[in-house]
This record gives sequence, structure tokens and C-alpha cells, in this order.
Amino acid sequence: MKLLLITREKSDLSKMFFSAGECHMISPDTTEAEDINTYDSVAVLGGTEDKPIILNAYLREALERFADTGKPVFLEYTDSFRCVYSASPVKVAPHRLVADVCFGDINEGDLLDSRYNSYIRPHFLMPDTVPLLYYREFTPAHDRIENRENDDVFKNAALFRDKNVLTAAFRLCNYRQAVFSPQKRWNSVINYIFEFLGLPLPARFPETQYEIKGRLETHFYDELDKCVSRSLKLLKEYLVEDNGTKGIKEGLSHNILPDGTRITADVVRTDCTGEAAGAFLFSHSAELQKKGDKMYDFCYGPLMIHGGEFDGMVRWSEQAWNVCYQDDVARAIIPSLLLAYFGLSDKYIPDAEKALFFLCETTCADGLRPARTDILEYIRSGKPVRTLAKQESGYASAHYNAYYSAALLLGYLITGNEDFKNTGTRGLETLMKLYPDTVREHSETSELCRLIFPLSVLYAATGEKAHYDMLDRVFNDLQKYRHLSGGYAEWDTGYKAACFNNAGGECSLLSVNGDPVADLLYSLNWLPLGFAFAWHVCGEARFLNAWKDICTFFIKTQLISEDKRINGGWCRGIDLDSLEYCGIPHDVGWGPCSLETGWTVAEVTLGMLIGKGLVTKKLIRKI
Repeated sequence: MKLLLITREKSDLSKMFFSAGECHMISPDTTEAEDINTYDSVAVLGGTEDKPIILNAYLREALERFADTGKPVFLEYTDSFRCVYSASPVKVAPHRLVADVCFGDINEGDLLDSRYNSYIRPHFLMPDTVPLLYYREFTPAHDRIENRENDDVFKNAALFRDKNVLTAAFRLCNYRQAVFSPQKRWNSVINYIFEFLGLPLPARFPETQYEIKGRLETHFYDELDKCVSRSLKLLKEYLVEDNGTKGIKEGLSHNILPDGTRITADVVRTDCTGEAAGAFLFSHSAELQKKGDKMYDFCYGPLMIHGGEFDGMVRWSEQAWNVCYQDDVARAIIPSLLLAYFGLSDKYIPDAEKALFFLCETTCADGLRPARTDILEYIRSGKPVRTLAKQESGYASAHYNAYYSAALLLGYLITGNEDFKNTGTRGLETLMKLYPDTVREHSETSELCRLIFPLSVLYAATGEKAHYDMLDRVFNDLQKYRHLSGGYAEWDTGYKAACFNNAGGECSLLSVNGDPVADLLYSLNWLPLGFAFAWHVCGEARFLNAWKDICTFFIKTQLISEDKRINGGWCRGIDLDSLEYCGIPHDVGWGPCSLETGWTVAEVTLGMLIGKGLVTKKLIRKI
């Protein structure tokens, strides 16, 4: 079979065409091509560029005569052919492709993700056209849609066939570099295209920009050390200045461009900086520890307000300068508190106390704070920020308040400040009185994961059986959602989470309870530290086993890549059956392919380092 390939650049698909047999490539700009009719099939690949291909009149005339003979023509990201021409390209960020019919190994209703793609919607379709895939903007489902009655398939057709002409109205040709998912379904699409063109099926598919490690190859602790080493190197790649003096960037956006380009989320956030500093400071590298010190100088320096009514308020980020989330503050400062707790350094305790004093004095009567503090709100109202202490109740969500309570209780264990102890205890007791019906942000699983570490610190601070029972209950409830992979599936009894099935804002990864999807940004990332600290406090083998189990999961799901910004990290959403990063892409900023330096990479790494330190008795604290 002889294939004529019309394209400007090489791509994943062009490499596969050349490996399949006799293939000749020409530019779409040529007007004097050799006789097209000597070929058995033709493929036009326009997706190597942002602007779709418009064939020049000479080449188009020849190609349409070729198509009239009945030979197969595949058009990818080609603006116009025969009576079909297309709208200008639009980005399809929250959209997913839906199979309208069964073809290859794909079933009707199956979902496929094409990332942050460009789509040229066809203005018209030929009368006998059969749509194979179409775009759907919001798809409240993990991997397939059951109810499609109201979908306008023809209006949103994306892969369609008119007899011997097969058209992809989006940029497909670098699908592997752009990490389309699920891989098995996309490989089936490619096989279908090859069969359509009369080519032998690909013997192998191109590599993606990253692979998933997948399994442990040696002893657990050796693998753990290698995993930590990779993640620490990744964190170094995101430092604004190599010495850490200007903090760390947030990470990578969910959006992957059709050519595989990843977009850096370059806002400098205080929480990411403090979390990454903690991973550096608990490492065994003097070089990284120096960077961690500089990063905390940054957090407790310009990123904290010094003097005035808001003295001690830690800023959310360089962008949201006058906004404070207590959970973000807690995650930023907890590593510096743990350094003192384990007797490694009390350098930052005065600054941490200052931050905790501000939060404590602006906490409501039930031990909880509102979701966030905005200085502008108090400028507008003229009310002092400390009037918050007169309010009856704060926001009863572990997502917003559990780690804040943990920070207060760690502060008490270090300084003996009874106000910290009383406020932290009251906050967690308030949450547990409502449990399991706390105010959920992303899922019930997320709330459970977020409570393990704080309840462990609470028991360390009080030694009360009632507080141990709280930890025991949450731990046992969480085990209900453990998957065979070692991860924990998202679950939300009653679907009460604020971000459930949300369009246009922050959105959870859960569509239906029972989906094999895990969240490594809002759920599982808290568990390495949580389980390690629970074992430290309680001394029970079940917590140590749980720590080893979740660390094994993170070792298996770590990203391996030649790209230093990816190698050693973890994305947000993962399918627990296939261990492939994918999921509902509706979140406004942190979809399944996002990579967070602080929330995910640093939190997981810190939990691994502290757990290993406890096992080897290099970290000791007598309770």
C-alpha cells in the first residue's frame, strides 16, 4: 500500500505512517505534486500548527479527483474539502469527545480526552456522513456517558466519515505527546484510521511525554529513597531563584496543548513555598536545607504582614496579596513547626507563633474560622478583623479548618500555649460533632483524608480516649474506599460536596460513587504524613502498614519523564484501575493533569521523609 502524506512537519502520526510501509511526504504548499492517483490512499495532517490547513486550489482539485475514485482520504485539522468547510478554531478546555457509534474497540458513549485542543467545527456535513466522535462541553461522568438524548451530535461532530473520506476536526497528529487519554481508546482510534487507509496496524505506538512507573522493582525503602530523590529534584525546577529566596512556582496547569506543550502555573504561593521548604528541610541534603531556610525567610518575611491590625496575617500569594486562607497558612507553617517538634530547629517558632496568634484571635466561638479573610472586606465595613472572635461559628469544613487546628495543636505541643490547645481542640471537636456530615468541598473521601493528621496531633496533645476514638473512626471509615491499587477512591455520600458536578468553577473528579478515580490534590496527598504521624502517636502497626501502603501507591504512580518539570511528580486525577492520569476536566484551574508543587509533590514527599525518619528512629519525640 502506497500512502501520500501531506503535511508541513513530522508528528506522532507521520512517524507511524512511515513505519507502516511505503509513504511519501509532500508539503501542502506545493502546486505541482506528482500524480496523486499513483497512491492507494492520502492523509492530510494539519494539526502540526495552530492554524488549520487550507489546501491550495491546485492541490485541492487533484485531491478531490482522487477522492472521487473511491480511494480513502484522511483529513486532520483541514479547514475545507468538498462542500464541507469549518469555523475558526476554538479551544475545547472542558470538552470531552464522546463516541456516537461503536467502532474498533470503542463502544457507544465512551469518553475520550483530547486535552486543551483546537476544534474547527464543521459548518456543514455531507448527507451520508456518519459521526464517530463528537465534542460535549460538560460530561458529568468518569469514562462513559449513558444519557445522550439531548446531544447535538451533528453540530458538534469531531471525527466523522463520509464514505471514503474520514475527517478529524481537531488536532490529533501529536496525540501521544499531548497525552490523550485513555490510551487504550486512542490507540483504537489510530488503528481505525490505519485500517481505513488500508495500512497494516501499528506494531507499536509512540512514547508519551511521560510514563507511569507502575511497579516496585526493588526493596520498598530503596524505592522510597529513589522516589523522594526524584520529587525533590522536581521541586528544585520550580524555584523562582535557585537559592529559594523568591519562593516556588505553583506548578503546571492542567491544560496540555495539542503539540504536548505544558503551561507553567507561575504564581508564587505562600502555601506551596512553605510546603516545598518543608520537603527540603527534612531531606538529607545540606544544599536543599539551605534553600528551605531561604524559602521560610520569604514566607515569614514579605509574605507575612508585620505590624498594624493584621499583624501576623500570612498572605495567600504574591497575586492575592491581602487574602488569607487559614488552611493554606497552616500547610505553609506546619513543616517549620514539625522541625521544632522533632527537635531539629526552633528558628521559626517566633514567626510561626505570630501567625498562629493572628489566626487564633480571629477564630469564631466554635474553634473554626470563615473560609478566608479578605482585608478589603474590613476596609469596606469598617469593622475590626478581631470581631470574628465574637461570631458564633466558622466554616465547618475539614478542607478549610482541620489543618489549621492541627497547626494550633502543634504550636501548643512546642510552646505550651493553652489558647492554641483550647482553640485547636474546640475546632476539631466541632467538626467531629458534625461528622460525617461536615461541609464538604470536593468529596467525603477528601474530608476523611484531611482529618487523619489533625486528629493524630489532637490525640498527641490531649491523650484523651475520646480523641483517639475520633481518629480510629475516621481511619476505619476511610478504609471502606481503599482500592486494590493501594489508592483511595473518591466517594461522596449524598453528593453533598460544593464542587460536585460543578461547571465553570472548581470541580471535583467524582461523577458517581464507585468510580475508580482518585484525587491526588485534595485527598490522597494528605495521607503519607497523616498515617506516619498516626503511627508515631499511637504506635499501632495498622498505621505503619497504611503508611507503607500509600507510599507504595505513590511510588507506582510517580511520573517518569525526560522533562525535568514532570519527572518525579504526580498529577491530580488518576484512574485506579488503569493507573492512568485522566478524569473530569471541568475544574477552572486544577484539572486531572495539573501538577502542584506544594499541595501534591511537597506534601507527599514530606510524608515519605517523616515516615522514613520515624521508622529509622532519626526522628524521635517523646509523647
